[in-house]
Amino acid sequence: MTSENPSGNHIPVFLSAIERLIWTPPWVKWDPEANHDLSWGMNILFGMTASFSVANLYYSHPILNILADDFHISDQHSSLVPTLTQAGYAAGLLLIVPVGDIVRRRPMILSLIFMTSLIWLGCTLTQSFSAFLGLSFLVGLLTVTPQLMFPLAVQYAPQRHRATMISVVMSGLVFGVLVARLLSGIVTQFTSWRNVYWVSFGLQVLTWICLFFTMPDYPVLSPGTSYPRILLKIVKLPFRKPELTQNALIAFLTMGMFTSFWTTLTFQLADTFHLSTLAIGLFALIGISPVFLNPIVSRLLISRLHPHGSLIIAHLMTIAAICVGTWVGTFSLAGPVIWAFFGDLGMNIIIVANRVAIAHVDPQAQNAVNSVYMVHTFCGQLFGTAVGNALYAQGGWTWTGAFNIAQMIAGLFVLALRGPHEKSWIGWRGGWGLRKPWKAEETSPTPAAQIDIEAVHEDTSAEVPTDVPTEDEGTKEKIEYRD
Repeated sequence: MTSENPSGNHIPVFLSAIERLIWTPPWVKWDPEANHDLSWGMNILFGMTASFSVANLYYSHPILNILADDFHISDQHSSLVPTLTQAGYAAGLLLIVPVGDIVRRRPMILSLIFMTSLIWLGCTLTQSFSAFLGLSFLVGLLTVTPQLMFPLAVQYAPQRHRATMISVVMSGLVFGVLVARLLSGIVTQFTSWRNVYWVSFGLQVLTWICLFFTMPDYPVLSPGTSYPRILLKIVKLPFRKPELTQNALIAFLTMGMFTSFWTTLTFQLADTFHLSTLAIGLFALIGISPVFLNPIVSRLLISRLHPHGSLIIAHLMTIAAICVGTWVGTFSLAGPVIWAFFGDLGMNIIIVANRVAIAHVDPQAQNAVNSVYMVHTFCGQLFGTAVGNALYAQGGWTWTGAFNIAQMIAGLFVLALRGPHEKSWIGWRGGWGLRKPWKAEETSPTPAAQIDIEAVHEDTSAEVPTDVPTEDEGTKEKIEYRD
């Protein structure tokens, strides 16, 4: 009996440590009467969190040969690192992100970042490849924080700034993906790959500290809902929400184009233009440029048009960029440059417009909606990478270009099947208007973001407005279209 007491004492100590980690300072506690509109400072912090978190998935991509040498394994064996990391990420999208609808999001996000940091520290220090592989899977599983930031931006961004604020988080996500590969390749070429991991560890700790002292303790979206019910909702949503399914399919095709291009671009730059590894890595800077333009474009385009209109423009621009890039890219570097810049800009516009379009699908299950959307996105990435590589091996740059043009045309076809105001699966009922409605009266209802959802019981949900106002809707307001 006495020998079991010491081990038993560890449990309250552990629980006490967890309580300290998720402790909520008084100044960020939820006040239902206060104005909880998302500020620009918090919006930028959400974007930084998305950037530093998603980067964990991509640091290993350009240094697989270095990892193989350091752990004394084959190149083929080292390729398991990104494979298992992405597998963990897919599992996290399905199993962890929906939890954000049924628990308080502040402690959930802080716990995820804290646990990811500890596991990342293990990756940095371990000398065993088996341990590194297992820890990489856990990192992917827990690196779903960016997908918890999008629903927060959708719910709490002021209606007039929603598209721009979503684009800031989206820009942070894309920035993290591109910079992770660039930074990892450059730093590893001149120092050790472990230095890259140490930098990432420091960034994650810094993110946790910033969120701990500033992030509000947002209320639960769906109090009383069980975990099995929220998982079941993920299965049902694509069959019940036409707008979600339409935009998820568009995301599938768009991300297929994106990953197909960036995967095969490496071979084209090396085989046709004979660029060095460092030069190929620096080529990612072209793809980063549209990230900084994205909030401006969202302000000027997405904020003024129905998401349908923004999607049509973005698809046409991307198709033009791919056509030019495919033809010119066979004999000049200008082709890949044009494709990288305008293609990535078009992709960013499509993703932000998609986010705005699905913002009102189910305000009390936003993370479940996001899971459905992101699973399609992830599958699109796998599809684009696999098919793009196979086509490049068979027919080179021209074949992959034709494949990507076909994907974007298919996206336009999906867009054309269902009009901007159609409530059913197919058709254009409700008109062809693509301009955003504007308010004829200055009176506005209480934003749904300010409702204390925790105080709302499921049985009385019909008494509470459930539609989160989007930029293309004037909820409970008199609206009219510009001439």
